[in-house]
Amino acid sequence: MGIAMLFVLVAALLLVVVADIDAADAVAGVSTFNDFGTQTTVACTGFPPSNSQGNGIFAAAMSDLSPLWQGAQCEGTQDASKCNGQGSCVNCIGPACPDEERCGTCFNVTCTGSLDGETTGACTGRTIKVKIVDACPATHPANYCKIPEFGGTIRPIEACEQPGVNALDIATTARSALSTFQGNLNIDIEQTSC
Repeated sequence: MGIAMLFVLVAALLLVVVADIDAADAVAGVSTFNDFGTQTTVACTGFPPSNSQGNGIFAAAMSDLSPLWQGAQCEGTQDASKCNGQGSCVNCIGPACPDEERCGTCFNVTCTGSLDGETTGACTGRTIKVKIVDACPATHPANYCKIPEFGGTIRPIEACEQPGVNALDIATTARSALSTFQGNLNIDIEQTSC
């Protein structure tokens, strides 16, 4: 009887340890949304500029300021002359990202709440899979021109401009699968196989 109880206790302890390891793999982040179908190219060679990457996988771009980013940051600098001073860019050509090492990597994404503080709406509880096919560079005028520093009204955390934040720009077609919120999201991100 004592050995059986010890066995049950050890098995329960192992389950707790495994559960803690799985939970530790997910990291907190934020999601904005992008219609990849309106783009002519993406930063990752060999991937289509499409919201769907096949098999129920959605397209995503990773911020080059994200702790999950691997490789050198995208080229370029923030140049105010590329902004109209009202939140848009006048020269919207993006920088090259030749060392983005996360191309083709898949992540599970789950909504954890509204990034914008919305009180109407909810997370669906569903987990979706995204594939990194593009970059969301801090040196792209379509991103930095949106923030107050360059005349825009968008918070840096919602424009791939916040250092140290795991930011993904996810296909617009994934929004309803994640939540009923209208704005951007707080999310959990966990690397997975494609």
